[in-house]
Amino acid sequence: MRPLAIIQPTAAHTATVIFAHGLGDEGESWRAVISGDYDYRQPGELTIPAHLPHVKWIFPDAPKQAVTANFGMTMPAWFDMSDLPLRPGQYLNKVCEEDETVKNGVQIIDDLVQAEIKAGIPESRIVVGGFSQGGALALVAGLGGKDWRTKSSGDENKLAGVVVLSGWMPIREKFESRISPHAKSIPLLWGHGTADSVIYHKVGEISVDLLQDQLGIVKHSAQDQLGAPGVNFRSYERMGHTSCPKEMEDLVTFLGSVIPQQQTQNL
Repeated sequence: MRPLAIIQPTAAHTATVIFAHGLGDEGESWRAVISGDYDYRQPGELTIPAHLPHVKWIFPDAPKQAVTANFGMTMPAWFDMSDLPLRPGQYLNKVCEEDETVKNGVQIIDDLVQAEIKAGIPESRIVVGGFSQGGALALVAGLGGKDWRTKSSGDENKLAGVVVLSGWMPIREKFESRISPHAKSIPLLWGHGTADSVIYHKVGEISVDLLQDQLGIVKHSAQDQLGAPGVNFRSYERMGHTSCPKEMEDLVTFLGSVIPQQQTQNL
């Protein structure tokens, strides 16, 4: 197994973000995105890590496994799923995720959370996020209780926040029964492109409505401040199954709110 893709903090390490890539991808891809390797910046314009110098970023690699939606091909995947693209009708009519493999994916994320806690970063200073299938996984790992996070104290502590980019609510028929008692008080940033043809924008909207209607999680308006408990759903016009500078700006704002830089002596 190759080493984790990591962005180390450049100031005192007081918070950690664990970010899961999408289906068929690898952690290094998102390390490059967050680092700004592909960006054109104006002179003096800061990268995302420079805005958050106290944050350690961890980008794990998904295990390789057969994916039913891709004709059983073996590829990096956090869990098996039967349908892709994911359209609103498919999403509402059937469950496309394989439960046991979702649990295995959650455990990978939870093991990383526990490693950071053992290293001295409290769970209240850890954010879990992801893109596409990684975003679906982050939602489960971030809001899940002991029935998801089976090896940890998933019902006793809560994360600082959850980030879902172009994702969806997986295993929706079992989601409500497995969430943490703290799920309603966890800040959640959800970003989705209106032109997404892989995980349709409407699927993201339906997922957020389910969080509100079934779980009682507050849904904020797009004008509300990022970082409050509940879910803030941000749509990005004409954005496909990718990211954009505005979404990354919102990510920085959200993280600055839920895991602000602290003086070491205040920890």
